[in-house]
Amino acid sequence: MRKLLLLLLGVIAGIAFFWLFPLKVLARLAHRYGHSAPCPSSLAWLVNNPIRRRYMRPLLDRVGIQPSEHVLELGPGPGTFTIDAARRVGPGGRVIAVDIQPQMIARLERRVRQVGLTNVEMHVASAYRLPLEDASVDRAFLVTVLPEIPDQGRALAELHRVLRPGGVLSITEEFADPHYPFPSETIRRVEMAGFRLEQRFGNWWIYTLNFTREA
Repeated sequence: MRKLLLLLLGVIAGIAFFWLFPLKVLARLAHRYGHSAPCPSSLAWLVNNPIRRRYMRPLLDRVGIQPSEHVLELGPGPGTFTIDAARRVGPGGRVIAVDIQPQMIARLERRVRQVGLTNVEMHVASAYRLPLEDASVDRAFLVTVLPEIPDQGRALAELHRVLRPGGVLSITEEFADPHYPFPSETIRRVEMAGFRLEQRFGNWWIYTLNFTREA
């Protein structure tokens, strides 16, 4: 029994080590050659489970969503943060959720219907062609999404287009994600797209960076 337990612990430790380190190297190499991809809908449980929701609870406080704002959530997946974001903007605001995967939007639609929210707008669309007017949102947030986009510069340019001058772009990254970039990498990339860093929260495990859109 003891040997079996040790074997099981060894397997778990090996999987965890591969997920946290070698997989990151493979993800970086894949991105370099244009092969980044979003989390498949079949693995939605990895991003929406009670353990993750618990330790990610402060995230929307850091994003800073205010009542009556029009907020874009790019890459909501199954809607881990969408419902809370919609409640925070209230009936006078709106959350626009855009995901490239129809299966993820279908999951989100079911959740929105179940809780009876009417201020969530959902679209299946690319980060390169957001279905929004110029300067039409007050705030945009991405949670472990930006590194999954093959052409991040193009996506950031599109986010710059839809945000109003002075609007907030919030980027959150998590070390457990295979595509995790260091904060300095995210700051450099986002500032090159015409944003200015205003706030920084968290630590190496989970960090949130809030930028403002320059005119």
